[in-house]
Amino acid sequence: MQITRAKAVALLNKGEMQLYDDSRHNPIRKFSVSQLESRITRARGVRDRARDLVRRQKLSSRQQTGSKRGTSGNANQRSKDKVEILADILKRFETRLGDAKKEAKASEKESAASPRVRKAAVKKAGVQKTARKKTAGKKTARKGTDGTGKRVTAKQALRSTRKVLAAKQEAARQPKPWQEVGSHGGQVSGEGFQSGSAARRAADLHAGEARLPAIHGSSATRDRISQGKRDSHDSGD
Repeated sequence: MQITRAKAVALLNKGEMQLYDDSRHNPIRKFSVSQLESRITRARGVRDRARDLVRRQKLSSRQQTGSKRGTSGNANQRSKDKVEILADILKRFETRLGDAKKEAKASEKESAASPRVRKAAVKKAGVQKTARKKTAGKKTARKGTDGTGKRVTAKQALRSTRKVLAAKQEAARQPKPWQEVGSHGGQVSGEGFQSGSAARRAADLHAGEARLPAIHGSSATRDRISQGKRDSHDSGD
C-alpha cells in the first residue's frame, strides 16, 4: 500500500501524525540515538494497540457474519490500513537507528586516530605522571627524609638539635638593648658623679678626712681617756 500524507491524516490521530512527520527523510536524520530509541518505543506501542483492535474486530465480524476471515466492513479495513502505516513508521525509525549507531562508531574511531587527540592524550598522561611523582616525593619527605630523598639518621637529628639549642643559648647570653649602659638618654651610669660640683665636694671631703690624725684603739679606750682629761681639769680647779 502506498502511504501518502493525505491517507495518514485520514487514519492517524495527532500524536501518531507527529511520529509520521518525524519519520520522514529529512527530519529523521537530525535525531540522535537516544531520540530515535524514544520514538521507536512510542511507535511500537501505537502499532501494537492498532493490531489488537484489528484482532478484536475480526472476532466480532466472525460472530456477526459467520465469515472465517472476519474482514468484512469498512471499519475493519481502516484499522488494517492504520496498522500498516504505523508498522512502516516503526521500520523507518529502526533502520535509521542502525545507521546512526554505525556513524557514531565510525566517528569515535576517527577521533581516536586523530593526531591532535593522540597528542592531548600523551600530554594528559605526562601531567598525571608528574603529579604522581610529586605526591610520592611528599609522602617520602613525611616519612623521615630530608626532602632530597635521603633518610635522616638519629645521629644527624641529634646534631641538628644541639646546633639549634646552642644558638638559642648564645642569643640568651647577649645583652638586651634595654640593658646596655647609656642606651637611653638621661640615665646615669653605674659609676662617677651626677655633676662636676658633686665631684668637687667629694674631693674636698676626702682631703679633709686625709688630714685627720689616726685614731687607735677601741671606742671604750677613747672614752676612758676623755674621762681622765675631764677629771684632771676638775681636780686642778
